[in-house]
Amino acid sequence: MDAIKQLLEKKRQAKEALDTGGKKYVKHSTIEDARLKRLREEEEQETLAKELKKRQKSGEQAQQQLQRIDSVRSQEEELSKEEVIRRLRLLGQPVTLFGETDEDRQVRLRKAQEDYQLVDEHRGGHLNTLLEMQKDDKAAKQRVGSADQSSKRPVNADSQEVTVDPAAAAEGDEAADEQEEEDETAALFRLAAEQLKEKREEEAMSVEERILKYMTRWCKAWEDDLDRRPAAVKTSGPGNQATIQYKQTMTFFQPLFKSLKRKSVLPEMVAGLDMIVQDIKQRNYLHAYDIYMRLAIGNNPWPIGVTSVGIHERSSREKISHVMNGAAHIMNDEATRKYLQAIKRLLTFVQRAYPTDPSRCIDFDGFRNPSRGAAGGGSDKLAMLEAEKGGRGWKQLGLLPAPHFHDKDGSVKVPPKWENIVRNSEAYKKMTNSPSKTPPKTPPKTPPRSPLPQQ
Repeated sequence: MDAIKQLLEKKRQAKEALDTGGKKYVKHSTIEDARLKRLREEEEQETLAKELKKRQKSGEQAQQQLQRIDSVRSQEEELSKEEVIRRLRLLGQPVTLFGETDEDRQVRLRKAQEDYQLVDEHRGGHLNTLLEMQKDDKAAKQRVGSADQSSKRPVNADSQEVTVDPAAAAEGDEAADEQEEEDETAALFRLAAEQLKEKREEEAMSVEERILKYMTRWCKAWEDDLDRRPAAVKTSGPGNQATIQYKQTMTFFQPLFKSLKRKSVLPEMVAGLDMIVQDIKQRNYLHAYDIYMRLAIGNNPWPIGVTSVGIHERSSREKISHVMNGAAHIMNDEATRKYLQAIKRLLTFVQRAYPTDPSRCIDFDGFRNPSRGAAGGGSDKLAMLEAEKGGRGWKQLGLLPAPHFHDKDGSVKVPPKWENIVRNSEAYKKMTNSPSKTPPKTPPKTPPRSPLPQQ
């Protein structure tokens, strides 16, 4: 009944609002026309309100853009001609083009600086890293010098000679030995407790947090390994290059670390990174390298987009050219390419810092350079021998040689496809079962951003 009353009241109000011109009876078509007219007026009012709001917003954006342009122009006006030329040379750009004025040169400098973030850092990036390294070294030397001056103390000339009783010294040595044994036992218990605590914390972490934790830990270990080099090695040419490479690698990792913190990395990429991290933890660097290669190029027969495979024009050329069909590849994304390259550099370091059986390594002892780091003097073999002497070798840790690719009957085992590796990984299962993420129906046959056609 209430619904009927509301409907009748609504019709009565509509009838009262209708202008009948003093007539007693009104046609239904007249009422319908009036209703449509009222709806059109309401729609026009809403459209006008939206346009007004859009104009206000665009006006604010235009004002902000003008302010940014004014600030950029004011900064450009402050730059002298010599400064503009110096910056262009650092960016590897020509100083002056034909018929170019000073204003055109400043505009070209601004565009080159904007594009510099997207291109590969080849010369300017090394120079900037070298300048930052020199500043850090200078500041560190100043801190060390001030610490040495404050640590110097005057020697007391009136100090008296102290005599030691031999019996008391022997008793003290026995007590020290007992204390050392107790300290070793307590250290083992503390280590076991820390490992148990870390394992429980990892179980509560997400996959992205676990990847970020271990990668930052290994990056810190890499930095410590470089700091433990002798001073003569640090200041040498290869030593400076190794330090520059480390700092450049850290800049390459920044987009990946930010994406992992925001949890915006694709599930397939997260699954591949998690498998690499797990393999590094198990010191199976050979399998980690295999996952890295699959993650970078997958099963794609043309991973870099070949545009010319012969001297004759072929009908299939446009199928393998990402330029002609507009298909993107993972190597065309600068940020992704850089942090994949950084992962390979990190993999090279951990192979030397945490040695294992040579069958689990890639290019074992391929380089011997003390500038690479303090562990093993920059050699994989020497690092493995040092670990074995210290009781931290791969045999003491119970590691086995790399698994072979043969079945029990001796036949060659068929390598699994990348899509099956991703689907069966624990990280992918965990992420796809999470209610906060909507998984794709099937993992792609190639890594993300690699939609080139299969041959």
